[in-house]
Amino acid sequence: MDEFDLIRTFLAPLANSPGADRLADDVAEIRSAGRMAATADAIVEGVHFLRNDPIETVAAKLVRVNASDLIAKGATPTECLLSLVWPKRRSANQIPRFADGLKANLDLWNCRLIGGDTTSTGGPLVLSMTMLGVCGSRGPVRRSGARVGDDVWVSGCIGDGWLGLKAALGELDQISDADREWLIAGYREPRVPPVDLAALIAEHGGGAIDLSDGLAADAAHLADGSRVAIRIDAARVPLSEAASRALAQHEAVALENLICGGDDYQSLFTANPSARQAIEDAAEAASLRLTRIGVCEAGRRALREARWRRNGADSRLAARDRDVNEV
Repeated sequence: MDEFDLIRTFLAPLANSPGADRLADDVAEIRSAGRMAATADAIVEGVHFLRNDPIETVAAKLVRVNASDLIAKGATPTECLLSLVWPKRRSANQIPRFADGLKANLDLWNCRLIGGDTTSTGGPLVLSMTMLGVCGSRGPVRRSGARVGDDVWVSGCIGDGWLGLKAALGELDQISDADREWLIAGYREPRVPPVDLAALIAEHGGGAIDLSDGLAADAAHLADGSRVAIRIDAARVPLSEAASRALAQHEAVALENLICGGDDYQSLFTANPSARQAIEDAAEAASLRLTRIGVCEAGRRALREARWRRNGADSRLAARDRDVNEV
């Protein structure tokens, strides 16, 4: 199957936006009545996903890591462009399942495919997506917007991505089969917060960032971008039931692993303390799991980072020295 057959058969049916012209042209028309945000993320076989991961979960991950970026900025996904670099050694019989996984996950966000590119390679599978979204009236919530005195909030649970990778690699032999399957499923298809969070962040967020590199690293990025220090109470970092059990049962799992591990794709944001009740009410109404885990403080340049309060003492956790989990 050549490039044009692939597009016509599997991708064009997903491009139902008028501006996409059924992927029959080299450009798409963007039609929006509001302010827009854009993000681009690539995932690479052997770096961001395992070679034997089901291809439909690879499509899911591609969509979700991009949606995570927009939601953390207070934006709702609307359109996307896909670049598909398919390995010559990988069976083309997987492409229909990839397209099905792509459609199912774009439908979760009501996001439309409007263009992109396809080619082949002698190397690994490489997927890149550019995703567009509509923001609130003040535009995307930047990393630079946190202020001294702000509360620090996080969505969802932390550490499941790191644990899921370890489970998929067969490195967690002391956890139950049910926990192993649940963690692997979350690594393959990240449990991104629902789009309702975008409206909450758009209304109340001061500074915001999505958690791809790990809570430790991304909190430090937010602190540096806003020229503040962030102090986080390690005891308040939310963990899933599976992560809590792994922490208690597995000698190779420490809280530091979960905080630094990455691949959680949750949202970290700050907000004025005056918004606490409104945030809690909005979270409850939308069934969002949000946890207030820290505070923004004044910090000298050398201390514009995330610091952790644990057992009454502050410490600095070393962030990962790379922005991916090499697998």
